[in-house]
Amino acid sequence: MFSMHRHDTQRYLFIDLLRFGAVVFMLQGHTFDALLASSVKHSSFFYLHDFFHGLIAPMFLFSSGVAFGVSTFKKWQEHLSFTRVVRKRIARFTGLIVVGYALHLPFFSLNKILHDSTAQEMAAFLQVDALQCIAVTLLFLQILILIVRTEKRLVLFAVIIAPLIVFISPIIWNISFQHSLPLWLGSYLNAENNSWFPLVPWSTYLLFGVTFAHAFVYAKENGEASLLMKRVAAGGVIVIIGMVMLANIPFHLYGPHDFWKVNPTVLFARTAFVATMACCLYFVEQLVHIPTRLPMIMGSESLVIYVLHLIIIYGSVINNGLQYSLGGKLSLVEAIGVFLLVLVAMSTFAYIWHSLKMNFRRESVLLKFALTATFLFYFVTRPY
Repeated sequence: MFSMHRHDTQRYLFIDLLRFGAVVFMLQGHTFDALLASSVKHSSFFYLHDFFHGLIAPMFLFSSGVAFGVSTFKKWQEHLSFTRVVRKRIARFTGLIVVGYALHLPFFSLNKILHDSTAQEMAAFLQVDALQCIAVTLLFLQILILIVRTEKRLVLFAVIIAPLIVFISPIIWNISFQHSLPLWLGSYLNAENNSWFPLVPWSTYLLFGVTFAHAFVYAKENGEASLLMKRVAAGGVIVIIGMVMLANIPFHLYGPHDFWKVNPTVLFARTAFVATMACCLYFVEQLVHIPTRLPMIMGSESLVIYVLHLIIIYGSVINNGLQYSLGGKLSLVEAIGVFLLVLVAMSTFAYIWHSLKMNFRRESVLLKFALTATFLFYFVTRPY
């Protein structure tokens, strides 16, 4: 099962479809969150909306883990030393960490941040968002690959650590690290500093995604992909039912905790749901011809879309965002209209950017460096 020979190199559309779905609903969820009037948010509809959107972040993280796993296991030998592929991967993950923090910059001036930031502003700057969670987890896994050397050891690590994180999450979230760890480090462990996506428990979805990818790649190689997906889907339904039953048992293993964020029954149920969704999309890919390349493009460019839509909706140190002018003012119909406009804008951007990377690779790299250099120049030189 853990052979080291080369896997096939085709791209699997169902992974991009999973990320595409996560991206679309993420755009919708953030648009509604930022712009809907408070009267709409207090309606029964919005509580159902929030419950559904509790599955979107797991979809996004799980699919990122699957994509990492597939690309790794298909070309395992290329990831065992500091090859060009590995160097590019490490640079990309490091860049995502930097971008993640940049989205929380309190001021567009290094001098002002160093000399005039309040404790609250620095704490907000050090919050951990999805980009840091994804990048740190996958960067750690890539470094681990260089150490463990075999697929079996990597998968064994993921299989052991992911459930362990699930079970200790309620405990970790009840520990205060502010007096024992630096704020930046503690922000990766729980939500004490209002981190949206600390590694505990959110990294588990990435680890489960890597495990799923390994099983799928080898099943595909052995002509058993459909059988595997049927088994995973059936197992996912069983796990969901089992977790719902366990959640209703009047016995509490943990003390008070955020049930919807860190309770093990919720974490396992959400993972099972996302894995089942991936299996369903696999069969959709097999049975239905999808004529447009847009889902594939938006799926592959999901992290870029994630960054850009946050800047558009919530703003950044260089712009105010839609929330500044429309926050809390829109009706449901108006918010749907804005969401559709954002979706069209993000789709257009993803298509253009993807085409630029494919057809003008060198120019796209130069453009990224130019934009980054310009941002850093003004960030460092602006006195206030």
